[in-house]
Amino acid sequence: MSWFDLRLGALLLALLALPACGFTPLYAEYGDGAGVTAELAMVDVKAPETDLGRALKYGLLDLLSSSGNPPANPPYRVELTPSLYEEDVAIERDADVTRKNVVLVVPFRLIDTATDKPVLRSVARSRTSYNRVTSEFANITAARDAQARVARAVADDIKLQLGVHFNRQPRVADATL
Repeated sequence: MSWFDLRLGALLLALLALPACGFTPLYAEYGDGAGVTAELAMVDVKAPETDLGRALKYGLLDLLSSSGNPPANPPYRVELTPSLYEEDVAIERDADVTRKNVVLVVPFRLIDTATDKPVLRSVARSRTSYNRVTSEFANITAARDAQARVARAVADDIKLQLGVHFNRQPRVADATL
């Protein structure tokens, strides 16, 4: 028996034991069609009317629902307060900056629209970097691309945090058991 066979056998044994420990995928649907995915599709997004705010809002709406549209009568609303800043990372002796970090920090609140009270408060953040060159057009393009990348990463993080929140909430079907 080779080392590979032993590892494969251990992996198969672990996979067989996984359902016994109560593990369920975060985005799994339940027998009644409900699940975290259905909950996420019922969340509206409110963000500042800036380029970054719109990128976050519509990027997050695309992640939350298959249509990418806000729900008609949302039971929840997530309010975003983004803050973007840049840091000089690599500075030459002649004071030229050759690399920058772009940091996006987004405190957010999940609001229950029926009571207008927050049910979750959290922060999502992301950091990326880009090289600066002698062409100003290339620098502007690289900075915009970096901002788009951090906005996508933050939207993914917010979706994950919302999914974990909804997954931890008791379901109506569970309460009747």
